Amino acid sequence: MRNRDAQHTHTRRQLLARINRTYETVDDVIAVGPLRVPFTRVKNPDSVLDRVADDIDHRERKTGVRVDDIQHLPYWAELWDSAYGASQRIVDRSTGWGLQKQNVLDLGCGMGLTGTVAAMLGAKVMLADLEQAALLFAQLNTLRYGSRTRQLDWQTDRLGETFDLIVGADILYDKTQWEYLDAFFRAHLATKGVVLLGEPGRQTGDLFVDWIVARGWSLDRIEVKIRQRDKPIRIFELNL
Repeated sequence: MRNRDAQHTHTRRQLLARINRTYETVDDVIAVGPLRVPFTRVKNPDSVLDRVADDIDHRERKTGVRVDDIQHLPYWAELWDSAYGASQRIVDRSTGWGLQKQNVLDLGCGMGLTGTVAAMLGAKVMLADLEQAALLFAQLNTLRYGSRTRQLDWQTDRLGETFDLIVGADILYDKTQWEYLDAFFRAHLATKGVVLLGEPGRQTGDLFVDWIVARGWSLDRIEVKIRQRDKPIRIFELNL
């Protein structure tokens, strides 16, 4: 046990040193229901966006070609309200779902709050994101639970395994991604599995409901109150 703790500490220091070469971080303890979640995040998400915007501007000036790559904007550096809502829903339903040792995928995980919560509740978690920087934070935050991380493009990649719970916090804002998400969910959801989507109340979320039901999914809508804002987060739970 002592050797394991020492290895954990060593690996954490290495990961944090790697992250801190590029990003300024802050350590929080986030309350999600009765859980207190140790969590390392970007201290100033706006600075990350500013850096990317400056880089895009430099590339456009140098090449004369407009850069239009919304997928690679650093949305991962913000801890979105939907992640708090999805995490709260996981805690609320943890007994009924029996998360202990269940396979959980945190899709578009960002810094990994929902995956960390699921791991704390005993789930076997994979955290997946398109951006490698996000995965460094996700790996750091779930290191003590032995969770896996995977760089993934849901448009093209397949994992070769299924999950009892697939969680996505604020991944519905771009309608052009819905067809890809539908196909990805179908390829990776275990029998009797659940897709849990946190959505902050955008118009795209309204449109998604009819769109996904028309494709044969059953959908339950739940509102989850969080400390971070007055308006509840919408949770969409999908089943086939």
